[in-house]
Amino acid sequence: MIGYSASATGGGNLVSDPSRSSRRALLAGAALLIGGNANAQSADDPAQLLALMERYAAGLRWGAADGLVGLYTSDGVFIRDDQPAAVGTEALRAAYRQMFAAGKMDLAFEIKETEVAGDMAWLRATSGGRSNNVVIFRRTPAGWKIRCFMYNTGK
Repeated sequence: MIGYSASATGGGNLVSDPSRSSRRALLAGAALLIGGNANAQSADDPAQLLALMERYAAGLRWGAADGLVGLYTSDGVFIRDDQPAAVGTEALRAAYRQMFAAGKMDLAFEIKETEVAGDMAWLRATSGGRSNNVVIFRRTPAGWKIRCFMYNTGK
């Protein structure tokens, strides 16, 4: 289960901070009024990111390499401790298959902070009590996808 910590670092909860939300809404509205092509940020974007992380956690539990790869953009990147970066669909598939060869994983992500800026977003989370995660997302015509997933495990 994904939780959201109200004690997010860097000055508070970035999802529900009214001053940040208000600024983003004003900027999105201004972009529309000016006539730019910027996509207005949907109020449910953070919820969509959390749902994507739920699907990611389920894929880890089930050992579903192909399902996990489907959560990434076609040029997605997976960066993990002591391994070369896996870039692109086939490299992602191979990296997850290698990971699952050692066993399935059952992780709960505790979301520490998240922010959406146009068609890009990011979140920071912890998992398993010792892993730090940074996930960068890109909005695609099919919805949000993982552009880059990075983690490091505290030794």
